[in-house]
Amino acid sequence: MTKTMTVVKFKVKSGFDNDFVDAMKNYDYSKTNFWRLITLDNGHYVSISEYDNIEDTGDDEVSGLDWLDSVSHMLEYFGESRTDALSGIIIADYDKPAN
Repeated sequence: MTKTMTVVKFKVKSGFDNDFVDAMKNYDYSKTNFWRLITLDNGHYVSISEYDNIEDTGDDEVSGLDWLDSVSHMLEYFGESRTDALSGIIIADYDKPAN
């Protein structure tokens, strides 16, 4: 099994932080092993997800575009893109041992 990670950075317009976080929480993450949202400074947020395989990542991108269209009014652009995104195959990891 080739696990994959996606990391997507968003820049949220002033006044939309709570709405954006709510929209992120309401997305369907059922294809992921886990999802995390972190906040940086100046309205920047980063979404981090792990998938079992690249196909699940691709499937999620399709539904993700509809979701992204629904929150576009909350976002500032990175050049011509609404996100600053990357993904890749996990080549090393660490899991805390169970007690």
